[in-house]
Amino acid sequence: MTEVVRNSDKVNKDAINVAFLWHQHQPFYKNDNIYFLPWVRFHGTKDYYDMIRILDDYPTIKQTFNLVPSLLVQIEDYINNHSRDKVWILSNKDPDDLTDEDKSYILKNFFNCYHERMVYPYPRYAELLKLRGENYDQRDFYIVKNRFTYRDWFDLQVWYNFVWIGEYSKYDAPFKKIIEKGKDFTTEDKNIVLNESIQILKKIISKHKSAQEEGRIEVSISPFYHPILPLLCDIEVAKICDPNVILPSNKFKHPEDAEAQIQKSIKYYTKIFGQEPRGLWPSEGSLSEQVLEILIKYGLNWTATDELILYNTLNNGLADYSLFKPYKYINKNGKINFVFRDHKLSDLIGFTYSKWSPDDAAKDFLNHIHKIRDGIIKNNKFPVSDSLITIILDGENCWEYYQSDGKDFLRTLYWLLSGDTLIKTTTINDFFESKKESIHSLTKLFPGSWINGNFKIWVGHNEDNLAWDLLSMTRKFLVEQEKSGMYSSEIIKAAWEEIFIAEGSDWNWWYGDEHHSTELHAFDEMFRIRLSNVYKLLGYPIPEILTKSIKSEREKISIIQPKGYIYPVIDGKLSFENEWELAGIFETTLTGGVMHRVSNPVRKIFFGYNEDNIFIRVDCSFQHKRNCRYILRFIEPFEIEIDIKPSGFEISWKKDTRVEIFNYSFGAASSDFLEIFLSRKEFSIFDNSYVSFEILLFNENSEIERIPEDDLIRFKIESKKSLEYRE
Repeated sequence: MTEVVRNSDKVNKDAINVAFLWHQHQPFYKNDNIYFLPWVRFHGTKDYYDMIRILDDYPTIKQTFNLVPSLLVQIEDYINNHSRDKVWILSNKDPDDLTDEDKSYILKNFFNCYHERMVYPYPRYAELLKLRGENYDQRDFYIVKNRFTYRDWFDLQVWYNFVWIGEYSKYDAPFKKIIEKGKDFTTEDKNIVLNESIQILKKIISKHKSAQEEGRIEVSISPFYHPILPLLCDIEVAKICDPNVILPSNKFKHPEDAEAQIQKSIKYYTKIFGQEPRGLWPSEGSLSEQVLEILIKYGLNWTATDELILYNTLNNGLADYSLFKPYKYINKNGKINFVFRDHKLSDLIGFTYSKWSPDDAAKDFLNHIHKIRDGIIKNNKFPVSDSLITIILDGENCWEYYQSDGKDFLRTLYWLLSGDTLIKTTTINDFFESKKESIHSLTKLFPGSWINGNFKIWVGHNEDNLAWDLLSMTRKFLVEQEKSGMYSSEIIKAAWEEIFIAEGSDWNWWYGDEHHSTELHAFDEMFRIRLSNVYKLLGYPIPEILTKSIKSEREKISIIQPKGYIYPVIDGKLSFENEWELAGIFETTLTGGVMHRVSNPVRKIFFGYNEDNIFIRVDCSFQHKRNCRYILRFIEPFEIEIDIKPSGFEISWKKDTRVEIFNYSFGAASSDFLEIFLSRKEFSIFDNSYVSFEILLFNENSEIERIPEDDLIRFKIESKKSLEYRE
C-alpha cells in the first residue's frame, strides 16, 4: 500500500480529534524462576513489538500505548536474567527426553491458539492438530501419545512457538526459513525460533521509548500489578454500583496499598523512560473519587474510563454528544483531566471487525467517525475541534482472530486516517495540553469499571469473595509479623511484593462464572502461591486453606445437553409453556475469555430433537431480532450451510457446489426469536450420531458474530428411552 504522509497545515480546522489507547498488560506469571504461562513472550513477539513497529510506516499517526509495569518487568526478566516459561522449557527438550507428564502438557496446550488463523494456514501444523484431534480429551492421552513419532513431537515444539512470531518478523530472516521448510525441523531450526524470539523482546521497550521521545506516541501507565484500585481503597464501593452485591466477610479497605501500587508504577516508569508519566489507565477502567484523590496527589495529568461511568455520573445520559467533550475532575486538592472510552468503536475493533474484510472494516470505522463529527457540527453545542473520540482496548488479545494478525486492517486504517484532513489523531496528553481553556468540569464521579459499570467481575461470587478473604488474612498476618521487628527489611519488602502481586485483577477475573479458559486452575494456583510465599518468607507453615483450590472442581459449563425430546411449534414465538424446557442450551454470556464482551447480539441458543426433527432456536438482542441474515453451518454428521435471510433460505452442500432448496425437510420462522427445524429422515440423522454446528450472524454481508467464537456446539442424538433412563 502506498504511504500517505499528511502535512499538518492541511488538516481542516474543524477536524475531529481521535485518540487510540492500546492497553498492553500481562499478570505476573513467575514463581521459582519459571513462568507458568508463556503469554508475555508470545504476545511480546506477536503483538507488542508489531503494534509499535507498524507506526514507522505512518509517521503522522499518533497514539497512546499503556504499558503496565507488571508486563515490562517480565520482558526485562526474559532479556536480562534468562528466565523462561514452561512452554519454552518443554519445547527445548529433545523429544526422547519428554516424560509422559511433559507429553500430556504438550498435547493439551501446544494448540492453544485460534486454529482458523494460526493452525490451518500451515499444512504441517494442521496435520499435527488432526493427529491429536480437534476435540482432544485428556482421558485419551495414551492412545493419542502413541500416534506421535519423534518427528511429530519435534515439529510440534517448533510450530507452536513459531505461530506466535509477529507479521513483521516471521517472513524475514532468520524466521522465514521455518515457513519455507515446513517440517522435519532440526535443533538449529528450533533454536532460531526460541532464541530469536528474545531478540524481538529486546526491541519492545526501546522502540516505545524512542517513539515517545520523537513525539509520535505517548506511553501511559497502570498501577504496578494491575489491581482494581477502588476495591483496594474500600471494597464497600462495590455496593454503590450494585446494592445487591454480596461482599467478602472481611471488608478490604487499604487505600495505602492503592497508593503504593501507583507510586511503584511511577517510579519504575521514570527509571525506564527517563521522565514521569502524564497519564494513567486504571486497571479495567475502574475508578472512584477516592482513587482520583491519589492520582491528583501524584500529579498525573489525565486518566480514563468507560462511557458508562460518564453516563452514570451525568444522570441525564449522554445527550448532546457529551461523550466527546474533554473533562476534568476538580476538588479542593486539585484537578485531573478525563477521557471516556467510546464503547461501540472500541468493541468494533475488539470483537467485530476480525470477521470482516480489512478494507471494509477500516472504511466502516472511518464512516462511524465521520458520522460522529457530522453530528457534533449539526448539534452545534461545542466546536468539533474541541471534541475527542477515544478508542481504548487491549492491544494484544483480538489480533489472532484477524487476517494477518490484524496488520492488513491496521495498515488500511492508518493509511485512510493519514489521508483524511477531517480527522486528526492525537495522544491523550497532547490533546489536553492544547485544549486547556475548553475542558468541561466534573465535581463528582460515579464509581465503576469498563465492564457493566460495576465491579461484579471481581467481587460478589463465592470464589471471588474467598479470594479476597484469603488476601485479607495473609495481609493481616504480614502486618502483625512486620510489627514484631523479627525480620530484615529485605524479607519484609519481598513479602509485601507478594501481597501486591496477589492484589492484581487477573486472579479474580477467572474466579466466578463470567469467564472460561483451559488455564482456570493455573490462575487459581498462581494466586494461592503468591499468598503462600508470604508465609514461606517469614518461616511459617502454609495454612491448609491455601493448599486447596478456590476454583470449583466443576468447571463452568456453557453448553447444557438436551434432557429429553422436544416438540416446539416453529413460529418464532413461545407457543406453549415449557416448549423448550428439555432442550440443550448454549449461553453466549458465559463464554468470556481474556477479553470481556458486554453486549452479545446473540444471547442464547437452544437445541434439541425428537423422533422426526432437529430443532434450533436463536435468541437475539432486540435490534437483531428481525431483518438479520444467519448462516447455520453444520460440520457433522454432514457438512452443509443453511443461509437464512428475511426473504427466504437456501442450503449449500459443502462437499460439492450444488445449491438446492428443501422446503419439505427444513423450515424457519423469526419473530421474538429465530426457530429452525430439519428433518432427521431427510438429512439422515440417526440415533447415536453426533451433531455439531455453529451460527454466523450478518449485518448485510458483513459478519458481526460467530457462535461459538472458536469451537462448535455439539450434542449426541439419543433414543427417547436412553434419555429417560439417564434422567
